[in-house]
Amino acid sequence: MRLLVLGNARAVHTVRWCEWFRSRGHEILLATLERSDKPPPYERALKNVIGSALPAGIRYPLAVRSLGALIREFSPELVNAHFLPGYGLLGALCGSARPLVTTIWGSDVLLNPHRGPFHRARARYAIKHADLLTCDSPVLTSALAALGVSRDKIVEEPLGIDPELFYPAAGPVESRGPLRIVSTRRHEPLYDLPVLLRALRELRGQAAASFRATLAGGGSLGTRLRKQCEELGLAAAVEITGALEPRELAALLREADVYVSTSISDSTSVSLLEAMACGAFPVVTDIPGNRAWIEHGSNGLLFPPGDSRALADCIRGSAENMQLRAESASKNQQKIRDRAIWNDNMGRVEQALLGLA
Repeated sequence: MRLLVLGNARAVHTVRWCEWFRSRGHEILLATLERSDKPPPYERALKNVIGSALPAGIRYPLAVRSLGALIREFSPELVNAHFLPGYGLLGALCGSARPLVTTIWGSDVLLNPHRGPFHRARARYAIKHADLLTCDSPVLTSALAALGVSRDKIVEEPLGIDPELFYPAAGPVESRGPLRIVSTRRHEPLYDLPVLLRALRELRGQAAASFRATLAGGGSLGTRLRKQCEELGLAAAVEITGALEPRELAALLREADVYVSTSISDSTSVSLLEAMACGAFPVVTDIPGNRAWIEHGSNGLLFPPGDSRALADCIRGSAENMQLRAESASKNQQKIRDRAIWNDNMGRVEQALLGLA
């Protein structure tokens, strides 16, 4: 299949998606307005008619002519646009981008359409012109249904994990000194990492609390988070790293006792799935995307978004309940085997795309 992917070439999920289809023998072309630092041979730049220094809402529609020329050159059998308000809209506006599959990422239907009438109308337009939509969680399927999409137009599959990379450490859960806390969410406002730092400050104020925390991930707020660590007196107990390679990330999660996600909004979080696969105990926000995977008190703990005191209580509770952590690790690894293996889930997505092509 000749597959034209429209997406952000700097985003790890876009690259992972393209590489998977290439590994299956499909001919891939990735068209993007956000060039990667080291473009692979299959990456092509789109251009808008004015230039790059434009708001996102304008930048994508103005690339229709460039996309049309690329489609005439490549003659794809299928166009797959990633992220609804940007590339989903671009694909919808380009009449030759057919058949069109739009892949929903999360905030593009959970948050963006609620910003106002224009954003909702834009989402409805992009959805209407897609022949098929893919998403990774029930919460996204429900959000699409609320925007008027029929269920038979949606393919729902979690992205999943690579079990060759993400697997548990050998041996049972046991006490090994200070509690090791890890967050692997990007350092961006959506993931609300200051809440985690405030929770750690509360724990730090208790004589019995002993922990080491790592915030691994890139993003625009790295400098601000480091400054907040200093202000809260956490510099000695908290390490803030940049983005890690998958093998480094997996090794970090295998060493972790507790995985924390403070995200305000999520669909199925791949970061959560990776932590579950590696045996880290999940303490995550009580939002629909997380509730699809975590049952409070059974295979993890949930806390209200933005509530640093509740988060501190959950971390403290997980430190004190090693039996819960051990039982959760077993349950979570079974969930991953049953529902979240990348190759299995992507194989079903592939079949849906082949059927449409």
